[in-house]
Amino acid sequence: MKKISVKDLQGGEILAKDVYTVEFQVLIAKGTVLKEEYIDKLPLLNIEFVYIEDGKEPEEPKEQEFNMMAQEMVGKVKFALEHHIYKNNKELKNICTMTEDLIESVLMEKEASTYMIEMKEEKNDMITHSLHVCSFATMLAFRLGMDKAFAIDIAKGGLLHDIGLRYLTVPYENCDIDRLSSQEQKEYRKHTTNGYMSLGQEGWLTERAKKIVLLHHEYENGSGYPIHLTSERIPDAVKIISICDVFDEMISGIGFCHRKVQEAIEFLKYNSGRLFYKNYTDVFLSMIVCYPVGSIVRLSNGDVGKVIRQNPKFNERPVVELLCDANGKKYGKKKIIDLCKTLNVFITYEEDSME
Repeated sequence: MKKISVKDLQGGEILAKDVYTVEFQVLIAKGTVLKEEYIDKLPLLNIEFVYIEDGKEPEEPKEQEFNMMAQEMVGKVKFALEHHIYKNNKELKNICTMTEDLIESVLMEKEASTYMIEMKEEKNDMITHSLHVCSFATMLAFRLGMDKAFAIDIAKGGLLHDIGLRYLTVPYENCDIDRLSSQEQKEYRKHTTNGYMSLGQEGWLTERAKKIVLLHHEYENGSGYPIHLTSERIPDAVKIISICDVFDEMISGIGFCHRKVQEAIEFLKYNSGRLFYKNYTDVFLSMIVCYPVGSIVRLSNGDVGKVIRQNPKFNERPVVELLCDANGKKYGKKKIIDLCKTLNVFITYEEDSME
């Protein structure tokens, strides 16, 4: 099985996974031979990629499966949130049901507790941010050994935690909230209570998941909102979400001006034990892939290379394919360096691009 862009389909491929519409109906079933008329319709339905049979095991490492889950749900979540009206939550229930089913399948994987997070530095909207928080927080729950019910509540709460932003008129994308006027800040902070009130009477959402929506901006030292709780009164699920939320907020530009991944990492390190629960923050930081596969990096010896594989227990020391030396001379033969085996070389910084 392999993932392939719709634009690269030739016709005659066999689907390895069902293709869904944004209304959660199966559009094309697994095992279908793709015909040209099917392929032509996929872009019109905002379907960018599919999985096809190739007689091989999946090429992606297992730790990328949950990130791929978030990518697959983008269209469905976007549809639900864009059509959402205050307290009209039928579509939200549908996406939460789908989320629960996906987590059930992920929990069957023995490697679920070893998943890693690869981040791209790109601005995202509230919908993509919510998917990221859902994904990251659930992976963190796996890593912490939480049970299935806890993981499902974390996923649902993460997916819906910022639903209250749908009811705001103040700006919050790519701007630092603390630089808004006091009235605008007050209005922005209402998104937690507005979201909670919208979902408060829904029986399909547990109280733990609802508290995530209400309390995800509470901090260990009591400086958060809306209640100003301190550590001992903040539920564990909220502590997990708050870490994942602020990390992705900074990178996506939701409530912050857009920041680099390393800046978000440093923010969590500095505030571990102050704003965020230290034990959970440390585990989360150990999951972050500092240099995603495909990143162009410069090494301490001057060489420039491309990250081709991670070393899961040493996220700052991946495997790199060397592209050129310090003088810009390209290597004639393929040359690979594993930074866990070559300890006198390290990454100095990530290049923006490679001509």
